[in-house]
Amino acid sequence: MDYLDPKKNFQHKILLLVGYILISIAIGLSTVILLFEAYGYGVHNGQVIQNGLIVLDSQPNPANIYVNNVSKGTTNTNLTLESGIYNFKLTLNGFRTWSRKIEIDGGTIAYYDYPLLIPNKLHSSLIKGYPNIPLIFSESLNKQYLLVLDSGSNNVFDLYNLTNTKISSTQISLPANIVSQNTSGVESWNVIGWANDNTHVLLSHTFDGTKVEYILLDVANPSSSINLSQQFASYPFSSINFINLNYQNYYLYNQAAQTLDKVSLSNPGTETNVLNNVLAYDGYLNNTILYATPTEAPTGLVYINELQGNNIYHIRTFPANSTYLLDMASYSGTIYVAVGSSSLNKVYIYQDPVSQLQNLPNHNPVPIQVLFVKDPNYLNFSQNTQFIVAEGYNQFGVYDFENLHGYNYITKLPLDPPQTHAVWMDGDRMTYVSGGNLIMFEYDHNYRQILVPELAQFAPVFDGNYHNLYTISLNQKTKTYDLNQTSLINP
Repeated sequence: MDYLDPKKNFQHKILLLVGYILISIAIGLSTVILLFEAYGYGVHNGQVIQNGLIVLDSQPNPANIYVNNVSKGTTNTNLTLESGIYNFKLTLNGFRTWSRKIEIDGGTIAYYDYPLLIPNKLHSSLIKGYPNIPLIFSESLNKQYLLVLDSGSNNVFDLYNLTNTKISSTQISLPANIVSQNTSGVESWNVIGWANDNTHVLLSHTFDGTKVEYILLDVANPSSSINLSQQFASYPFSSINFINLNYQNYYLYNQAAQTLDKVSLSNPGTETNVLNNVLAYDGYLNNTILYATPTEAPTGLVYINELQGNNIYHIRTFPANSTYLLDMASYSGTIYVAVGSSSLNKVYIYQDPVSQLQNLPNHNPVPIQVLFVKDPNYLNFSQNTQFIVAEGYNQFGVYDFENLHGYNYITKLPLDPPQTHAVWMDGDRMTYVSGGNLIMFEYDHNYRQILVPELAQFAPVFDGNYHNLYTISLNQKTKTYDLNQTSLINP
């Protein structure tokens, strides 16, 4: 009958209260500990430290991981490390070692899932030897087709399907009535771009020395190819580009008149003038254009504007009589705009400048990064749009939109002419030709590798999973221009 004893009842309540307090303290401490662990905090040698997480993968996979020369398992794994700077190495028998310094920040996740390990020895096999230097060597956007045109083939193209186990070509010919005959002077072909259906490719054909016409080649059905210069003859233009990579719709630019028009194959008669006084432009999706214009600009200056639908937004002012670099893309759902001027040696990068102007209409948009590059002549997003590069011959400025980090470097190996810039190989690497060899390097100039011989006139071609590399090189013995296939996964 202890519960009837007031004294014992009081003691019991005290014990319950103390128990509740101790349980609350334990729960609170556990919550704090879990919270700190979630943010990477821990205890080492009696001191509180903060850990970071690094995600490591490679191709081929798995490769051996070494951190400060200590084995840490294999790739396709996550490592938790105390914040600091570490020397990482990835090794695999028969492949060149990948290495770099990586700074681990406490409470963050760093992704290094892009390393591509190159075999120690690269073995190439001949697919076809061409008696003349090819005029065209280009692949479709989905990396399924490779289009090659021999300069002596009389407009007969070789089309290779890179998805086949055994590479072979199909010959396709342009209908004679859509191609002007070259009667004198120089004849050449160039690829302007592939459409997003991966069967239509836009070509420019120079004949009789200086005359230029534009051809839409249908590689799936060559007989339906179109001479666009004839199709749009009533709208004189000096250059043409797809609108949003759709082979039905085009921008026509007249450099002499500085006009920009829209035309459509699917809706003839709906041609419209889009802009006037255009010095340079870059189209994005269906209704957005980034362009340079002297309209309303003070004397000696040029406005860089963005046309969105029917609305014009002023982004920046540049000096006149310059070369303007313009590009825009979306990364992780956010629009990024890059504008540069060769005379200023700068490229400005903005995060959705139109939203900035809509929120603060009386203020100029503020760039998130400025890339300093001398005489920039090339501006382009990587294939996954995580990076953008501004290049002036062998000087590079790169910005990483994922990690908000910029890089500047100068390549020591010069670019072979007629190259004027490197090109993106994929979402993380770039390539160019130096000394007759193809050079590959990552976005920040890490893991520079000499691959195989290649002519500087041609960008390298890769299959969809980057297991094979395709190049054109001059065979000194046979004096032929050889199309070679090189395996990147078999040492």
